[in-house]
Order: sequence, then structure tokens, then C-alpha cells
Amino acid sequence: MRMKRVRKFKSKKKSIFILKLVGVLYVAIACVSLITTTGTASYFSEKDQDGYVRAGVWWDGSELKFTEKGTDPITGCDMQTIQAEIKNIGKDMKQSTTYEIYFSKNGNPKNGEKISEKELAPLKSGKQTTLKFDVDKNGSYQFRVLQHPEFKNDEKQHDEWSKKIMIKCKSTQDKQDKEVEVSNENQQEVEAKNDSKENKTEEELPKDKTEDTDIEEQKSEEVSDENNQEETEEIETIPETNPEIDEKEEQSEAEKSGESEEDDQ
Repeated sequence: MRMKRVRKFKSKKKSIFILKLVGVLYVAIACVSLITTTGTASYFSEKDQDGYVRAGVWWDGSELKFTEKGTDPITGCDMQTIQAEIKNIGKDMKQSTTYEIYFSKNGNPKNGEKISEKELAPLKSGKQTTLKFDVDKNGSYQFRVLQHPEFKNDEKQHDEWSKKIMIKCKSTQDKQDKEVEVSNENQQEVEAKNDSKENKTEEELPKDKTEDTDIEEQKSEEVSDENNQEETEEIETIPETNPEIDEKEEQSEAEKSGESEEDDQ
């Protein structure tokens, strides 16, 4: 009876040892296969915010794409909501990602200031969503979405940029247009003044000649008037004839003529 108990105990102990050995071998095989496995997916390790290494993050095959490109102008002076459509043209996203908003007052938003950062929830394959953000400043804005960290098995961080969204206050635009219009009017006035000065300069020479001619004519008229005045004065100074003296002279001449006729007879 005692021998049966000893044999039974030894058999049980042996079974436990075998189970432990099998478990150790299974864990070792699993670790080796995990390290040496190759495929279309990428395996990598990354650090989280606490500094710990988190292993086993794979590229899920997703690919994010904005549906619109180019420039979208928006006119308004109040708070405006900018938006852009993003679509997953790859496989289902397994984790969320980050999108950012960039701003530049006069230049390219890509080279501007990052004004906000938000989280984009995972998207199924072929699904899309609208990214939105409220702004109140004139300038250019763009969304930037980060692709999966191991996008296309590349260690480089890939991203996708949206269309450029330009915000311009209408009153500001009107003011700028008015300033341009006033500037153009002032320029036209200056050009007109310059033209009038040039024309006046061109007309000065003939005008001076005309004035000289008028002065000469005026002088000749004055000389002529003076001559006429002298002739008039000479005429006025001739003595008037006496009619009685004229009759006496005529009688004496008649008598003389009568005497000469008698002598001839």
C-alpha cells in the first residue's frame, strides 16, 4: 500500500515537470518567431510620453488624403470656420493620429506658425471626415495630418497638407481698394499737372513773340497818331483870307486888264 503511494507521487511530480518544460519551450518558440517574423507589415518599438518603450506597433496599411487642393478664399470680418475633407484611401486605421493647423499672415502657412494641434479618430477604409477650426485673423491657413508612424515601412514621418485657406476681411479689402484708387487718382493728377506745365512751356515762346509784335504795332500807331496830330495843327495855323481884300485885288486886276486893252486899240 505504501509503495503504491510512493509510485503515485513520483508519477505526479514527473508530469508537473514535463508540463513546465513544455511551457518554457512554447514561450521560447513564441519569442523567437516574434523576433524573426517578416511580412508586409512593419514592426517597431517607440517610446511613449513617460519614456517607456512600447513594442509591437504595426503599420495598419492606412493612408490619409485630403480631397481638395489649391486655394480657397473666404471673405468676412467675423469669426470664420475653416474646414477641409480628409479621407482614408488605405486599410482601416487601427489607432488615432494627429492633425495640426498652421497660419501665416502674408506668406506660405507651411513656413508659418503652428497655432493648434488636435486628434483625429481612426477612420475605416474609404471613409472621410471634415476637419474644422475657428479663426478670427486675416491670413492664410493650412491643415497638416500625420500619417501612421511606419507609413509605407518608412522610418520617416510622412504627412499630408490640405488646400490653402485665405481669410480676408471685406472692409479691409474695400479700404485697400479705396487706397489704391486714391493713389491712382493722385498719380493721374500729378501727370496732368506735369503735362500742363510742359504745354505752358511750349506756348511761352510764341506768346512772347506775339506780345513783342503787339508792342511794335502799338508804337507805330502812336507815331502815326502823333503825325496826324501835327498835320492837323499845321492846317489850323494857316491864316484865314479876308473877303474885302480879295474883292479889291480882283477889281485892281480888272482895271489893269481894261487899260491894257485900250492901249492895244
